[in-house]
Amino acid sequence: MLSLAFIVVFVLCFAVAVICILIGHELVNTYKAAFCRSYFYYLLAFFVFALYAVWGQIGMQTLLVSIQTTKEVEILVTHFIPVLGAPFFGITMIMFLKMAFDLVAAPLKSSAFFLHLIIFVIIATMIGGLYLANKETLPLGKTISFYLILLIWGIEFLYMLFFTGIVVRHYKKVRPEKREKVLQFTLLLVTGLLLRGVSLAFYEAVPWVLAPLILLYFISPLIPLWFIRQQSDRLFALVAAEQPNSDKKEHLYQKYRITPREREVIEQLCLGKTNQQIADSLFISLQTVKDHTHRIYTKVGINSRMKLVQMVND
Repeated sequence: MLSLAFIVVFVLCFAVAVICILIGHELVNTYKAAFCRSYFYYLLAFFVFALYAVWGQIGMQTLLVSIQTTKEVEILVTHFIPVLGAPFFGITMIMFLKMAFDLVAAPLKSSAFFLHLIIFVIIATMIGGLYLANKETLPLGKTISFYLILLIWGIEFLYMLFFTGIVVRHYKKVRPEKREKVLQFTLLLVTGLLLRGVSLAFYEAVPWVLAPLILLYFISPLIPLWFIRQQSDRLFALVAAEQPNSDKKEHLYQKYRITPREREVIEQLCLGKTNQQIADSLFISLQTVKDHTHRIYTKVGINSRMKLVQMVND
């Protein structure tokens, strides 16, 4: 029964990861904002690391128990797996730092990456020290895995401080209508980090508690991501056809049998207007715009504004 619970949680974790990555990819294909791209790469690296470090460790431990290896080999292998995921975690933190600069449209300075390098050298030294220490010398009688997780969360907390500092420093440069949304997004990122901290507090709990806590860890990035998706039209400019070609558009209309109303919608999409702005311009409902857009994408065989714009650009 317990194994079934972990299988269900694994499927849910994988589903959450796929949903988040798809939403991030949708943002990249819909808005011309550097933040959307850095956010997408952050999500991609975060979930690759999470799946590898968390479920890779659990899967390997289960395999080693089933083939009845020695306890020493089991501890060595399962403790070493998260270390192999360090490059993905490093990319995650780099993209997280870049997200902060992109969110407030501030120039990314080389000193920021130099500071990042220094931090990771210190972290690598700390990890090496943990692995050189034996189990008896670790304080409070905790396992090495506990301190690795504590270290990972501590790094995330440190970068959250960097993120907040960058936002606060450049806050006044953000347009007034966006400032509140930027602060709310930052607060939701902090909330997600605290949720991941909760999973640490109960790391050595009974398995029935551990399974939902792992799911909580995977769900935590979805909260700020969903907020950004809901507020994206207010925060970012939509992709638009910078050099539309009339012949290409006419070819598109003829080839895919685009109706006159759908042509009007395409013209508005190419101008970079939101669905609500299109509805107001054409005097139709928002749902009607969405229905027209869906039919256009289905006819043409695409799934984003960016691909439509690419088809009509010179």
